[in-house]
Amino acid sequence: MSNPHAKNRLKTPSQIAAEMPVPPSSLPRTPQKSSTVPPVRRNTPYLPTPTEVALLAGYPLLLVFGAVFSLLSPETRAAPYDAVRHAHIQDSPLMPSYFARKDNVFNVLFVKRGWFWITLAFVVFVGTHPALSTSPARRARAGVRWAVVTTWWVFVTQWFFGPAIIDRGFRWSGGKCEVAEQEVQMGTASAGDVFSAAACKAAGGRWSGGHDISGHVFLLVLGSFFLVQEVGWVAARWARYLREERSVVMHDGAVKGAGIEAEKRDEGVAVSLLEAVGKGGSLAAGVIGLCAWMLLMTAIYFHTCLPGCWWLWRACILRTSSPAGFRRCDRFLGFLAFDRRGILHSSVDNIHKMALKAPPNLPELVRTTFEKAVAGGHVNFYRTQVALLQVNSILKENDKKPPFNPFANPEPDLLIPFAASLLTDHILVLNKFAIVPEHFILATKSFKHQTHLLESDDLAATMACISSYSSHSHSHQRQSQRQEPEGQELFAFFNSGPASGASQAHRHVQLLPVEKMRDGISEGGQGGEWDLLAANLRDEVVRDKLPFRVFVGEVHTDMTGPELHRVYRGLYSQACVACGKYFGEGAEVEAAISYNLAMTGDIMVIMPRVEEGAEVTDEDGVAGRLALNGTVLAGTALVKTQREWDALRQDAEQVIDVLRRIGVPNMTAEAGARM
Repeated sequence: MSNPHAKNRLKTPSQIAAEMPVPPSSLPRTPQKSSTVPPVRRNTPYLPTPTEVALLAGYPLLLVFGAVFSLLSPETRAAPYDAVRHAHIQDSPLMPSYFARKDNVFNVLFVKRGWFWITLAFVVFVGTHPALSTSPARRARAGVRWAVVTTWWVFVTQWFFGPAIIDRGFRWSGGKCEVAEQEVQMGTASAGDVFSAAACKAAGGRWSGGHDISGHVFLLVLGSFFLVQEVGWVAARWARYLREERSVVMHDGAVKGAGIEAEKRDEGVAVSLLEAVGKGGSLAAGVIGLCAWMLLMTAIYFHTCLPGCWWLWRACILRTSSPAGFRRCDRFLGFLAFDRRGILHSSVDNIHKMALKAPPNLPELVRTTFEKAVAGGHVNFYRTQVALLQVNSILKENDKKPPFNPFANPEPDLLIPFAASLLTDHILVLNKFAIVPEHFILATKSFKHQTHLLESDDLAATMACISSYSSHSHSHQRQSQRQEPEGQELFAFFNSGPASGASQAHRHVQLLPVEKMRDGISEGGQGGEWDLLAANLRDEVVRDKLPFRVFVGEVHTDMTGPELHRVYRGLYSQACVACGKYFGEGAEVEAAISYNLAMTGDIMVIMPRVEEGAEVTDEDGVAGRLALNGTVLAGTALVKTQREWDALRQDAEQVIDVLRRIGVPNMTAEAGARM
């Protein structure tokens, strides 16, 4: 038999050493990949996480960017803006963008039905994402969160045991429904009937005053951030993208990670971003992106954070009765003066010296409003026969009738859409009795006397309109590459005093497009012979030939209100002196003399008046009375009857005689001088 230990005895020492066990410390070390995952940073359940803070900061940044863009964009600044409706004029030919229209498809189909799309995206995500598909309890809790957020949206924008919180806030901050408030005072409606914006609109009124919270902004921010939280945390946990986690308080008081509401993917399975969010998450991401885009459009073209700054600016400039309050405003404005439509200044003095700017599309606004008003029968347009044109702004009322102020509550169809944020103290309204097409009027919002001296704001607003027409003309000339001017010039005139041809006591400046005046004369074959008289009055030779005295000052479109007012006061003083000399030495001259003022983009003219007109005769006797207003400084006159017209054509010397009578006679005028 063989010996079992025979093999061991036959092994060499090296073989025996090789078979002995090796201590672990002496084994060679092979580099291995660590499987340790950095711990997830858990945040307090009562505060936003750093990621949520970063996302929330995006909303105010988006609004500020939109507000700044609206101030710097030439197209947006030029487009007329309705501050009451927080939107650009919808029928303006210079609408800055498709998204500035309230009827754009995104606003109609998405924003106005915003909560439907938020809900749809949420339901699709919860119903399809694999992280939630295995737990009905998680879906139920997500549904409860949606219900809570939806309830808050309803309370704020739709209903809160009566009017919504937005409507209550508007009323609490001093807002009211203009038309309905009158009905309440008359006893035909109750306060509850006009307590909501919807009821006010249905009653034909509009919100006035107060702070009107933007329901669109609230919807877009609340809905998009709700989706960001519901989709973001689930997808991040599923794909292991974030090293932080929101904490939640459980029903038993325990604080746990919000990841308890979603499962993790299997280890070792690669997941792309698209796979992490899933099809439902992709839909939600699209809704979130559209919310952000429409929020930006809202900030640019609709609601912005600037109206508050604007009204603070206005309150300070008006210098309230509180000296302490004004000092605070003065210090604030000394730091930064902010005009609503983007004019920045560094001191209060600059605000008072700034030149107002009107939208360059003012001619198109006037034209569009005029055509609509004529088509709707709101303007009585009288086509004239030719030659001595123009215009009595508003036909005189019978002395027995009570006085009527057409500027106190102008017809809505006659109002010209304008940048109210620039000309806050004035309105633009069409002349209801128009002889020249597109004849419009600049009137003060509050009643001011026509016989009082004009103020800086009146002259600045007038020059802003003139400048707008001039800029519009140059712009179209460049676009059409035409060398000759297009005639887009505006003639402004002001009648003050009983002998001036004024027909209204409410302060107003009348504005006539020179192109339309020329067109009317051209229809009679004399347009080429006529030129604006005021434009030629720089020439002393021309002034010396006039049968009446005028006083002329040079101006330009960049002059501010105070600068224009200094020119005006100088001319007015000369007119007073001229009237004093005419009435005789030592005669007492009232400060409020009758006079006509005319202004274009480069000249201001004042003509003192002593009579409104004079009789015109024919071979049968008195044919009528030729009354002239400020259009005499344009070289035109309105003849009201055919008999007067025939008498003047037969004896043109009568025109010179009337001109001698209405003003201070010009002793240096050559005999027989004609306009």
